[in-house]
Amino acid sequence: MSVPALVFGFGAHPEIDDGPEFERMVDQADRDGLDLFSLSDHPYAGARLDAYAAIGFLLGRTRRIAGLANVTNLPTRPAPMLARTVAAPPVWTGSVGRRSLAATGRVADGWIPGHAADWLSERYRTSRPVTGG
Repeated sequence: MSVPALVFGFGAHPEIDDGPEFERMVDQADRDGLDLFSLSDHPYAGARLDAYAAIGFLLGRTRRIAGLANVTNLPTRPAPMLARTVAAPPVWTGSVGRRSLAATGRVADGWIPGHAADWLSERYRTSRPVTGG
């Protein structure tokens, strides 16, 4: 088993009003040679920037940094839509979009562990062929 390369980056949780400042941070990180920036996918948090829209926009204006959507919200991102969303930015940017899938939830919200595992498996099987890995 090989050990993955060590990468450096930063994560943020920008709200809509923070867009210009976050854009400057990503531009600076790209110039400074960081490997990636990360945004959490919380579509139910209305004040936050949409992770996938922000990543697509930011990858279009940077040279080498990769974007990572972490904690992708599987119930609100149907598998075919997620696969196409992740596959699109590299077409124009040559940069790499990264995805991070997890199966979590809150019991208070009706979370059923078996459903979460099914969602994760479906998203992984569907997105892998489209994204090349």
